[in-house]
Amino acid sequence: MKSYRVRVAVTLAAAGIAMTACGGPVQAGSAAIIGNERITSSQVNDEVRALRADLAANKIPEEQLQLPASLPQMVLLNMTFSRQFEELGRRKGVAVSDRDIDDLATAQGGWTQFDKVLLANGIPRDQSRAFLRAYIIRSKLAQQAGAGQDQESQAAAGQKVLQEADATVPVKYSPRYGKYDPQQGFVADDRFGAYTPVAPPANPAEAPPAAG
Repeated sequence: MKSYRVRVAVTLAAAGIAMTACGGPVQAGSAAIIGNERITSSQVNDEVRALRADLAANKIPEEQLQLPASLPQMVLLNMTFSRQFEELGRRKGVAVSDRDIDDLATAQGGWTQFDKVLLANGIPRDQSRAFLRAYIIRSKLAQQAGAGQDQESQAAAGQKVLQEADATVPVKYSPRYGKYDPQQGFVADDRFGAYTPVAPPANPAEAPPAAG
């Protein structure tokens, strides 16, 4: 069976294309604005701590993660992806049940194994169901947009869905997390200086795991 990690990584990259930072100021204390919803910097920091605790509990060294951005940026990107597509799904009438999410996890070897895959992609356990709900919504919308079995139709449908998501539920990022480029993801922005990540717990192995 082809590793789902590849599919998750592709999803993250594709999601980033839709989440082009829009112009205009972002409210103080906000990490991102998704439509009318706000993700605070405090929420991002909490999830970074939860991710580090989950990584430690599963004996996954943070330094071995091969992520395209820093941990805070990846956590923010994944949280934004979840909220953007959940909102788009609500507006489009696309529902995803808990059974749909559990079936997807079961098809990938069960939650115990699948959680490790998600953790390796910067998704803490308490965010896994929201991320997968958004992933399934995105997949259903792509099917409605004409995605078939061939790569060409999948790419065309995926791009259409991403453009609709960006137009319907626009995203604004705080420059504190870096400049967002639709082709490269988060890139350094000298105007605002470097983002200072949340420090890991003194003894992460003793930190309680996030709820799954």
